[in-house]
Amino acid sequence: MLVSLAAGLAVASPAAAAPISNPSLEIPVGCPGARAVIQVEWEGTRSAKVHWELSDTGADGKTPLIKMVARDADGSGTSWVFRNDEVVFGVGGGKGSSASGGGGSWDPAGIAQFNHLEVKVSNGTTAEGTDCSIVRKIYNFSRLAYQYALNQSGKPYVFGAEGPNAFDCSGLVYYTYNFVPNFPTWSRMSSAQQQSWAQSAAGDNNADLTNLKSRDAIRVSRGHLKVGDLVFYSGHVGYYAGSGLLYSAMSPSAGIGYTSVDYATPLGYYRVVGVTG
Repeated sequence: MLVSLAAGLAVASPAAAAPISNPSLEIPVGCPGARAVIQVEWEGTRSAKVHWELSDTGADGKTPLIKMVARDADGSGTSWVFRNDEVVFGVGGGKGSSASGGGGSWDPAGIAQFNHLEVKVSNGTTAEGTDCSIVRKIYNFSRLAYQYALNQSGKPYVFGAEGPNAFDCSGLVYYTYNFVPNFPTWSRMSSAQQQSWAQSAAGDNNADLTNLKSRDAIRVSRGHLKVGDLVFYSGHVGYYAGSGLLYSAMSPSAGIGYTSVDYATPLGYYRVVGVTG
């Protein structure tokens, strides 16, 4: 049951929605009295599946709130519309109550690029008094970088080249990530150095990913690969293209294109991520 407290706010009794089985990222967002778990599965440069769960963890009788906005690179945004056409959602019922929703594909109108998802969680309404509020931004780095890599198709392979007219394998990764709006600029690295960075970044993660940084990485298994993930080999790196294929700057003869992800033994699979706030 939904009860509208004010314009743009809905309050719900506990409800449930099936979570995403293999999200691109799952992180908690919360402060004392309110806790949300957000799942995002990036589907490309324009759309994503988003699942949310909001719980009341306080004993103060206040209403936890959540708001989510799809942001373009320039900051323009489109709000997630919750039940009853509301853009802010609250959980009623007291401590221990929760609600969840989403899971379907979301192609937000009004933005050219789904650059990041902005999530705001508060522990109470304005009328009740808000003691804590937190905002997290979850960035769509991997799919955007992969799309920029696809745009380089047909350009030649040149060892040591980093664009814009020619690339080697690590140069393609370096160039295309630097092209992504809001991606923190990184230094030119060899494929081995990129793998070392990814290993170090992933190894520093908390189990619940609460300490993810603006440029970070998570290690993924073969069975959980997503399009845009980085696959590392001895002396090579490329983007996972789906359907068992690798997209990379391969060699002077092969150029930039597709090959089997098992053309050689992969040394590791990593997803470049970013969370701020």
